[in-house]
Amino acid sequence: MTLPASVSLRLKAIRHELQPRHLFPAFFAGIVIALMTVTIAVSFAALIFVRPINDWMSYGSELMVFTAIVAGLGMVFFSSFPGMIAIPEDRVAPILALMAALIIHTMGASAPPQDVAMTVLAAIALSSLLAGLTCYLLGQFHLGNIVRFFPHPVIGGFLAGTGWLLVIGSCHVMNEKYSSLDNMGDFFSWDVMLTWMPAAIFGVLLYSVSRRIKHYLTLPFLIVLAMIGFFIWLYFGGISVMAAREKGWLLEVDTSETFRPLQMVSWLGHANWGAILLQSGSMVAILLTVLISILLNTTALELAVDRDIDLNQELRAAGLTNLAGSLGGGMASCQSLSLSKLAAEMGAPSRLVGLFSAIICALILWFGTGLLGCIPRFVLGGILMFHGIEFLVEWVWDAFFELATEDYLLVQVILIIVTLFGYLEGVGAGILIATVFFVVKYSSITIVKAAFSGVNCHSTVDRWPPQKELLRTHGEEIHILRLAGYIFFGSANNLLNRIFQRYHDSKLPQLRYVILDFQHVSGMDASALVSMRKLIRLAIREDFTLVVTSMSEELAHHFEHDGMGFYEVPNLRAFPDFDHGLEWCEDQILEDESARLQKLPDSLQQILNNAYSWPIDITPLFRYLERIEMAKDQQLMKQGDIDSDLYFIESGRVQVHVELDNGRQMRVRTLHAGTVVGEIGLFVQRQRTASVMAEEEGVAYRLTSAQLKKMEIEEPSLALAFTHYIIWTMADRLSAQNLTIQALFD
Repeated sequence: MTLPASVSLRLKAIRHELQPRHLFPAFFAGIVIALMTVTIAVSFAALIFVRPINDWMSYGSELMVFTAIVAGLGMVFFSSFPGMIAIPEDRVAPILALMAALIIHTMGASAPPQDVAMTVLAAIALSSLLAGLTCYLLGQFHLGNIVRFFPHPVIGGFLAGTGWLLVIGSCHVMNEKYSSLDNMGDFFSWDVMLTWMPAAIFGVLLYSVSRRIKHYLTLPFLIVLAMIGFFIWLYFGGISVMAAREKGWLLEVDTSETFRPLQMVSWLGHANWGAILLQSGSMVAILLTVLISILLNTTALELAVDRDIDLNQELRAAGLTNLAGSLGGGMASCQSLSLSKLAAEMGAPSRLVGLFSAIICALILWFGTGLLGCIPRFVLGGILMFHGIEFLVEWVWDAFFELATEDYLLVQVILIIVTLFGYLEGVGAGILIATVFFVVKYSSITIVKAAFSGVNCHSTVDRWPPQKELLRTHGEEIHILRLAGYIFFGSANNLLNRIFQRYHDSKLPQLRYVILDFQHVSGMDASALVSMRKLIRLAIREDFTLVVTSMSEELAHHFEHDGMGFYEVPNLRAFPDFDHGLEWCEDQILEDESARLQKLPDSLQQILNNAYSWPIDITPLFRYLERIEMAKDQQLMKQGDIDSDLYFIESGRVQVHVELDNGRQMRVRTLHAGTVVGEIGLFVQRQRTASVMAEEEGVAYRLTSAQLKKMEIEEPSLALAFTHYIIWTMADRLSAQNLTIQALFD
């Protein structure tokens, strides 16, 4: 049987690490991590298996240790980071406890405890199976970055709520009767306080010391010290271990039979699947929590060890380990930030650490389950309290100084809802509020990438100077909006209001054309189409034309399907690109104002005289020009050729276009009568960067560089006046471009 290449590489890495200088640090780290893992796992079991299924806590503890074994081995063979450690996820434990409590409530007091326990165990296994399958598929199809789209405040609310549930769970481990806000009056009575205060004090101590002493052995040392201190107290107090167990100070552990995780398969038939299906919301919460935990833990570990970690590979690794663990009834697990950092800080960032830890946990599970009963209950409650305080301080205190006000308030709202109503309600409300915040914030972001008028933005059509001047005069009648991003009801409504304000702006001329350029629009929702219909009704009512350009086929289909066909609705026009749309608006203005426009002269000499104040008589200029009768589609210049000819357009129209690599042509400029083309090539003899072709029949006059040199010798005054004219022409074009560029930055 051939192993996958990635697993084979990791086996080779393990064999390479089997050297004395690697073995001892890895073995020592494995022992520490195994003891921490077992203690944490048992604390989760104490949180989940409460009355009336508390007799199953011994089995639940073994089940949690089994989960740690499978998760640890999975990381050894599948993680992208050599020292990755995985354990039952602490953020999932309170949700499982809540799910167990709801199952107990659903099945009622009359249900046999064994049936209730089997139902809880089946629900735990099913949640692990769903989490494993989802994680694996996300990683396999390289969709890990989807996890990064969880809103940060909602994640904070998740974790703050988890912290609260862990604090409550800590008290519940110590005293099952008092664990909610409903009985807070008795919670602080002296007899009750004696039950939960040891765990609370130990949890606060763990947090306070670990926050001040940043050493990898701080937590293990305090836990071991607390356990030793507890048994010393029992010894000097004359209290036997049996008596302490009867008082509830130690766990009740059944050592009569060996742990067999696969017997879970035979128990599934006894589960109440109706009660399990009612917990689908909790399972979704577990799934989201596992995904969030993997994202947070791997990202934080990357920063801690200064090494890139493959998120998709970690999702696959977590998926495989959860799938394997679910077959034995294990709870959801994922990569542990604290224990993975612990291995690195102990100088053993090696796969051997996870391997040794899993082996030691397996030995404890197989031969020494009685040792689990030697863990004081206040230690288990203190560990839960420690994790709860850690989450609460991070997201209630630290977040106050780190998050924006609205983000911080969202975190606290989720925490309050979790406290008063429940975890699922808090999560649901958080997602809803975050969505509303997103919509409000996104609505305030304008979809208008740039705004122009016909004064500072012109089409690439080069016209006779009097026509240019007329277009400048009426330029404010054209309102241009270049859009970008995704348009939805909020941003579309802002766009409608913006156009409405422009129409009623008394300081500007009456609006005649509104151009909406959709070139950079990625999409539009149905509600945005409603705003577009309102805009079209406004255009019809107020008698201006809405010009839509560069719209994708998909968006155009939505417009037409919604009854906004571009050739059916009055006052609505569409063009394939922005330049042609703007050209059409300019042509309409020139046509409407044709009576005020001076008629284009018949001869080129008259055109030049009317366009520019020549200081001398330019009649001799025509001795140096060659008259050309242009046929339609005749090429005057070819891209890539080296020539220095200049052309005056007397009549007709020519197009300047660039040949693209894909064989298509892109229009650069269109020139009408009274314009000039090729002026740069006349003075700088380089390869032509574009082609020039006649779009219709007409007349042009050509001036070559040889004829210009001849003019400079024979008619120096004329040559100087001609050069001034070319400079004036180029400056006029450059000035128009500068206005457009300036408008982009306004």
